[in-house]
Amino acid sequence: MLKKSNKIIAVLLVLLLTLSLAACRGGDSQISGHDEDIQYTVGVAVFNPEDPELKMFMNYYRNYIQAGFPVKFYFSDKLSSAEDENDFIRTMKEKGADGIISFYGLDVQSTVKVCEEEELYYILGSGTISDEDFDAVKDNPWFVGTVGPDPALEYQAGTSMGTYIDETGAQSCLILTGGAPSGNFMHLSRAKGMLEQLGYTGDVDALLASAEPSELTIGQMSVTLCPGYLSSEEVQENLAAALEEKDYDAVMMSYGVTSILEQLLEKEQAQGKDMTIAAVDCFSEENFEAFKAKDAYGNSQINFIEGKYASMVGPAFAMLYNAMSGHPEANSESGSAVRLYQGFWMAKDKESYVELYGYTQGIYENAYSCKDLMGVIKVFSEDASAGKLKVLTESYTVEDVKARIMEQ
Repeated sequence: MLKKSNKIIAVLLVLLLTLSLAACRGGDSQISGHDEDIQYTVGVAVFNPEDPELKMFMNYYRNYIQAGFPVKFYFSDKLSSAEDENDFIRTMKEKGADGIISFYGLDVQSTVKVCEEEELYYILGSGTISDEDFDAVKDNPWFVGTVGPDPALEYQAGTSMGTYIDETGAQSCLILTGGAPSGNFMHLSRAKGMLEQLGYTGDVDALLASAEPSELTIGQMSVTLCPGYLSSEEVQENLAAALEEKDYDAVMMSYGVTSILEQLLEKEQAQGKDMTIAAVDCFSEENFEAFKAKDAYGNSQINFIEGKYASMVGPAFAMLYNAMSGHPEANSESGSAVRLYQGFWMAKDKESYVELYGYTQGIYENAYSCKDLMGVIKVFSEDASAGKLKVLTESYTVEDVKARIMEQ
């Protein structure tokens, strides 16, 4: 009888889930429930909707948050400049938006000014900005704050990867430094961590400021640096030349690997030996598939990932909801914008990646569930407070997540 009851409950849960997801409709304005149920409209600024990390965040908002809250999301097209983001914000005002979650923030000072003019709340959903930029906008009532990796943890992510590669015994390594020469704080910090962990003792800031490829020797290791964004044709040409000129035991990246993974796998096969591929990236579906797939030598296509997971952007939504609903005190006791920090998860093999990825995909059990977020949103919980928000946001580790899931 007990087994039969359990089966009935399971069927009802599936039906509930199906009905919930059916409420989300297609298009760039997928919504939860009916239009008349919507209380807030939110614009989400993304630099590239096809980027795996941003797709991961967008899917969490689109497929999970919209099923649990009376909100309507709009997602931007590709953004190439601060002015593009500002134009998107103005467009969102015309659509009746109440707030913006940004995964761009290239010029946060000018963008917050636009949000003030348009009377839209603005939060950086998963990123790090300089102290100078934060201090310049922290007292603007339309700037909610930032959620993202502690600056020190960006550097530590690079050192962790450097340690991993060093322990493989690699004698030659290709390092892609991304936006380091352009002043991208995250890429620069990660690349510094990699190089200094490998033992580089020169002027690392001067080295990483150069936009030109370079060759150096660190101990017994030959290192090739390939800087710049892969959206640039010149950088693509530099990468192709670096792969053509020599063979590598390892590749390290300060950003996502998906866009060039096939290129790296082809090089690996052509050179006749395995390459260890490591990146500060994210726990995306694309990386999930790459960890499960085999390279030419029977190993996982990617060997090491340290990065963010989908529901890490949940607390930013909670903070914006507090602001939009007139409860800024639930975010900050002082009334100023807040900086809350998270870190990264790490996977060194397929088994660890698959386990961790599973904690981010559940409808009923998620690293940051709707229930967790409602507990720090004032209109849903009278006990919501800035202190509880900080504790939840910064409880991002695997151990923290497992504990929350067990309490569900």
